[in-house]
Amino acid sequence: MRSQREVDAVLALVALGFSDADVADRTGIPRRAVLDWRHGRRPRGGRDWSCDFAHHLPIPSGRYAYLLGLYLGDGWLSETHRGVWQLRVSADAQYPGIIEECAAAMEAIFPGQRRASTPAPSQPVRRDLDVLQTLALPFPQHGAGRKHHRVIELATWQREIVDETREQFLRGLIHSDGCRIIARERQAGRERDAPRYIFSNRSEDIKRLFCENCDALGIRWTRPSDREIAIYRLQSVARMDEFVGPKT
Repeated sequence: MRSQREVDAVLALVALGFSDADVADRTGIPRRAVLDWRHGRRPRGGRDWSCDFAHHLPIPSGRYAYLLGLYLGDGWLSETHRGVWQLRVSADAQYPGIIEECAAAMEAIFPGQRRASTPAPSQPVRRDLDVLQTLALPFPQHGAGRKHHRVIELATWQREIVDETREQFLRGLIHSDGCRIIARERQAGRERDAPRYIFSNRSEDIKRLFCENCDALGIRWTRPSDREIAIYRLQSVARMDEFVGPKT
């Protein structure tokens, strides 16, 4: 009888797109057993490991936190065929640096599964980055309808990752639904350029996640409108500049 730990490890590798032969080589589990578990023929007592994804397979936490931030802003999951899921992140074509960083995060989490970026059919100024995977479990926030119409909460294992890599999570959120701008301010009769960060999202839950992680890093924010979170205090902007900076 195989242990639950072995089943979980195999299913985690399967979810990342590894072949049955690769999984067998990495785990020592017979290829036939891997094939059976892949198709749902699992030992009695097997469970859905979605809430423990990160515990069963080491993943680069910083890369995952960044990709999670991008997904919550401009990403979505769709089922294609035979239980294969497609993760797609839409990025602005004028920022090749962000496209490259997104592609690197996808490759780190789903090695060998990422497709090349392609122009978005409905918006030529944007590019879509895709990755195919066998399960949607690495992003349990997936659900029917738009994100701002449903509850967005982090799973326990996701929160543990974000707590350790808050900067990368905020970087992903800014790269998807935020920006760094230069505002013109007048003080004591003088004008000066004042950098600011703006994060805009329709989901109250996603805005809450952004603000909670800013608070944890000592970054002060304000809410000038229903959709927007603004960061304009000099020390807070300087702190954001340490790990975000202007988009490239």
